[in-house]
Amino acid sequence: MSDHARLCPSCGRRVPGAVAKCRCGAVLPAEDGAAVAAPRSSPILVYVVLIAAVTGVGYWTFTRPPAAAPDAAASSTFDDPAQPGDPGTTASRSRELSPEQRAWDASARMQDTKTATELTEEPLQLSDPAVAPAVEDMVDRAMPSIVLVETTSGRGSAFFVRHDTLITNVHVVQHDSYVTLRRMDGSSVSARVQTRAPNFDIAVLKVAQASPSQPFLPMGSTSSLKPGQEIIVIGSALGTLQNSVSRGIVSGLRNSGGVTLVQSDAAANPGNSGGPMLDRNGRVVGVLTAGYSGKEGLNFGVSIDHARDILEGRETNLGVGQTGLANIESANSGGQSESDRRQQLGEQEFQRRVGAAEQAAPSLDQAWQRFRSICFKSPIRGSFDREWFAMFTPGAIPGDAAAGCVDYFQSMQTETNKFRDFMRAAVQEARRANVLPGTIRDTLRSKRLQSDAWDR
Repeated sequence: MSDHARLCPSCGRRVPGAVAKCRCGAVLPAEDGAAVAAPRSSPILVYVVLIAAVTGVGYWTFTRPPAAAPDAAASSTFDDPAQPGDPGTTASRSRELSPEQRAWDASARMQDTKTATELTEEPLQLSDPAVAPAVEDMVDRAMPSIVLVETTSGRGSAFFVRHDTLITNVHVVQHDSYVTLRRMDGSSVSARVQTRAPNFDIAVLKVAQASPSQPFLPMGSTSSLKPGQEIIVIGSALGTLQNSVSRGIVSGLRNSGGVTLVQSDAAANPGNSGGPMLDRNGRVVGVLTAGYSGKEGLNFGVSIDHARDILEGRETNLGVGQTGLANIESANSGGQSESDRRQQLGEQEFQRRVGAAEQAAPSLDQAWQRFRSICFKSPIRGSFDREWFAMFTPGAIPGDAAAGCVDYFQSMQTETNKFRDFMRAAVQEARRANVLPGTIRDTLRSKRLQSDAWDR
C-alpha cells in the first residue's frame, strides 16, 4: 500500500496514493513524486478526534435555536433588561429554548435560577386579591361612601352601592318620602326613598342629583362568611358621631323568619343602624339593623344578599312589617328595658325639637341684624353661637342699647324669650329621659344652638 496521499483537484480531499478515484467521483491524475506525504495517524489520536466530533455534533443539536418563530412565552414577565430577541444576550437565547433544551444549557439554568429568586423576593402589592389591605387603608377608602341620614323622626346611617343608590334601614327612614344625606366632608344632598322592604328592614334610597364621581362600596356575600372572621362596622353612632368605626368578629350566621342575619360582637349604638358591615377587603356583607340594648357585643346585620336581590328585582316579597326579624330582640323592638326605650324615644324627641328650633332661628337672625345696623353698633360682651343669645346673658348688652329703638327691642326680646323657653324645655325633657349629655351637647353644637341659657 502506498505510504503517501494525494490532494483531489475537485474537492480538496486527501486520497491515499493507491486510490485512482476520489469519493467525489473525480479521477485522480497519475502518481508523481510531488505528492505530499501523509503522516501515519496514531490510533489513540483518531479515537480522541472521533469523540470530540460526536460531542460537538450532539451539543449543537441540543443547543441550536429552533427553526420555528418564538411563541408568546418569549416575552415573559421576567425578561432580561437587554433588548428582546437580541441573539447576543444570554437571556434572549435562553428564552428561545424548549424545556428540554434549557435543561442541557448551563446559561439558561442560571437565568432560571435568577428569575425564581427575583420572583420570590418581589414584594406583594395591595392590589393582589390574595392579600387584604391594612384595616386603616380599607376604612379610609370606604369612608366617602357612608353618610348620615337625617329624617323627621331621627338619624341613622346609609351607604352608597351605586353612584346614585344607597342602602339603609326601614326603621331609619320610617314613613318619610325624602331624607337628607350628610357626607363626611359636610356637604348634603336630598334623597328619595325608592323602596321599602320591612320584612328585611332594608330601604333603598335614590339621590336627587347623582354625581358620577361618587364612591360606592362593593357588595360581597354572606355565603363565604365563617364564625371568627373579622368584621368592620361604620356608622353615625348616637346619630351625631358620624362615621364612627368599630371592629369585631362574626359571631355566627342566623336565620330568622327566612332572613339571613350576621351576628357580630362589633360595638354598635343607636345611629349606627343602616350602616355597612364590611369584611377585611372592604366588601359589604351586612346592613346593621338590630342589637340588644344594654347587652354589649351582640348585634345583627341583615345579609347584603337580600339587598342585592331587592335591587336586582329578584326579591318581591318585601312584607308590610318586620316579620323576618320577629325573633330578634332588638333595640327597635319591645325587647328592650323601659329605661332604654325611654332613652331612645327621648333622643328622637330632642332631635325633633332641635330641628324645629333650627328652622325658627333664621328669622331671629335677621331681626337681630336690623337692630345692630340701626339701633346699637357697639361691641357685644362675650362669644355666642348666635349673637342674639347675648340677650339671655346679664351684662352682655349695655342697658342703654335700646335707646331710640325701644319698641323694636322689646318686640324682639319677646320673641327671643319664647325661643329660650322652648329650648330650656327641650333640654330638660331630654335629661329626664336619660339622654346622654354628650348627645345633647353635640346635637346643639351641630345646629349652632348651644347656650348656657338653656340650663338656667
